Amino acid sequence: MTYTAPAGDVIIQEGTFMYNFTASGTIVKGGPVCAAAGKKVKAATRSTAASCIGVAAYPATDGKKVGVYGPGNIVEATVSGASVAAGDILMPTNYGWCDSDGYPSGHAIALETQGTTTGECQILLI
Repeated sequence: MTYTAPAGDVIIQEGTFMYNFTASGTIVKGGPVCAAAGKKVKAATRSTAASCIGVAAYPATDGKKVGVYGPGNIVEATVSGASVAAGDILMPTNYGWCDSDGYPSGHAIALETQGTTTGECQILLI
């Protein structure tokens, strides 16, 4: 399975503002990002979920600037898993966001139900 970036704009409702970072590695638009060494961000995975800080506003490659929407923003993001429903607590995965299945440190709340295996969904970053 590969990550599919949202087709339109990532930001739905700006609650706070966008932070600017430098990318460590390749980052995809709408993908979850986590803190990396040297005040940089990298693509988040399920194993780095605890350090997730937000969603990338646009794609970036290693060493390039990337905007990151953090907590308080509502964004369009890719979710994976047919079990994602409005109100679910979400966590980062290699393919976007997925239901945390009770994992205690979710980073987003699904604002709508995603009825397919992988698709776009509005989420509130927390």
